[in-house]
Amino acid sequence: MELNRILFPAPKPSYNINLFPGEFIAIPRKISKGSIPIPCLFLSTVRGSSKTMIYFHGNAEDLGMSYELLCHLSSALRMHVIGVEYPGYGIYKGKCTEKKILSDSEDIYNYLTENMNIKGENIILFGRSIGTGPATWLASEKNVGGLLLMSGYTCIREVAKSIAGKVFMYFIKDRFRNIDWIKKVKVPVFIIHGQSDTLIPYDQSIQLYKNCNSPSSLLLPESMNHNEFDFFDDLTIPFSIFLAQCGINYEFGLDNGFIKFPSDIFFKYDKPEDSTLRSETI
Repeated sequence: MELNRILFPAPKPSYNINLFPGEFIAIPRKISKGSIPIPCLFLSTVRGSSKTMIYFHGNAEDLGMSYELLCHLSSALRMHVIGVEYPGYGIYKGKCTEKKILSDSEDIYNYLTENMNIKGENIILFGRSIGTGPATWLASEKNVGGLLLMSGYTCIREVAKSIAGKVFMYFIKDRFRNIDWIKKVKVPVFIIHGQSDTLIPYDQSIQLYKNCNSPSSLLLPESMNHNEFDFFDDLTIPFSIFLAQCGINYEFGLDNGFIKFPSDIFFKYDKPEDSTLRSETI
């Protein structure tokens, strides 16, 4: 049994690089082995902003499926947004593992702070479902401005238990220990989880909230489930209120509030047949 396929059931790619001209970048690796860059979507707010959000999507979607959400977040929250792809998803070929995802997340953070001179406190992390793992881990290890978690979990074993039963959980190696990582997070944390979620019980987010030692807020909408939510009522409004309450003020309309990535990291579109990246083993 290939457990990684169960944890990361990548859907059929919903996009290729030609679908997002000027918005797909390949961030170079630094920590992880191999020269294959990390594909990411980059959505820049047109008015400029001092804040940048890094988004880690769920395990049954790729960046093409996340595009509408990312556009909404960038526009409504007036932030630049970088969506991270996982190995085995979309155009990013390879086997998806916890180690690869965490390594990629650290490479992306380091590139933004070291190469693009973005201050850590100006980076907001947002993880959804399986993506709450890398988001929480990165917040526990690096200096960031805030952490947003949607439909989170305590650890992968508990997710397996809720999906396939108690017996099956013992065949799963314990990964993405959010319940441990959340204790090390020192920045404001916002947690949202629908009470109608039948995939990951919202009690897991309650446990994360109880184990969080930093300023935190928990929202449990009754009608929200794992895949259905309201952009404004469940995300934009609560996120904006939380960020303001925590003093995370994002300036916009700044002359220096734009991110100018080097032209050589943007995907080229002259060879559609080569529109995939292969991930080397790390």
